[in-house]
Amino acid sequence: MSLGNLNHDRGPPEGLLGNLRGLQRARQQGGCSVGCRSRRTDDARLPWEAFDRYGGWGGHAFHGTDPGTDRTPVVFVHGNQRDACDWEEHAEFFLKRSYTGDELWAISFDDGSPTHRAMASQLDHFVGKVREHAGVEEVSVVAHSLGVTGVRHWLYDRDRYDWVDTFVGLAGANHGTVLSSWCATAGLTSGTYKMSPFLRADYAIREDHPLAKLNEDETPGDVDYYTIRGSHDPLFWRCERSPELDGAVNLELPVDHDGVRTDREAIEHVFEWVSGTDPYDLRHHVGLPESAENAAD
Repeated sequence: MSLGNLNHDRGPPEGLLGNLRGLQRARQQGGCSVGCRSRRTDDARLPWEAFDRYGGWGGHAFHGTDPGTDRTPVVFVHGNQRDACDWEEHAEFFLKRSYTGDELWAISFDDGSPTHRAMASQLDHFVGKVREHAGVEEVSVVAHSLGVTGVRHWLYDRDRYDWVDTFVGLAGANHGTVLSSWCATAGLTSGTYKMSPFLRADYAIREDHPLAKLNEDETPGDVDYYTIRGSHDPLFWRCERSPELDGAVNLELPVDHDGVRTDREAIEHVFEWVSGTDPYDLRHHVGLPESAENAAD
């Protein structure tokens, strides 16, 4: 997939400034959209020591469930200037549908705007510990925004395709963005509004571009791939299909950049893709009365 010729004859899209202000607010709160009191590298909500490499949450003790796994565990990966708090609503949705705490995990990278190299290193340790703790060979990974290419880079760089059953990419710049190209050219690669040079949209004409390597085969390994993009996402101005992957199930929803993650329909699709079940199948709801269980059968 190519984004084609990048003409600079139009101004930035409506909604972009609001998105950038959101980044600034999150950065002022340590890279957290809700102002969580936990440090980014606090491992108190994890059942292992991370030695200040990363933070996050997960496991039966944190979620207050019985130990053990019946389904493939899910690892949630945040985007730029965010952290594991982004995924609390998802965890609640999944827990109400019979997921256990040992099946639900979220990482907080040590930096709100981590490099792809740092994400690969931290993901490798985090997912390895999830596999060890849960006693499983594979996990499903759900990533948003910068985390999407971070996960793809980790899979490629560490050859961990056999660790992942299902990958869901939400609003990821899989083919770069016009804005990242502009910011890289202007030198905006640090500070609140930095855009990763990894995500320049000129990957198709630069042999040394890291996205060129990833996109030689966009859906490698024995992994089920899904993506969601928002039709009102200002970050993909004039490159609307960048989040899609050839060989994946690609879905568009009428939402913005954050809505791709928070919208109820998006959460429902994520649940169905990673669990293989309808989120409204009553047989999987917690605390279901016996009469309702019989009716569901």
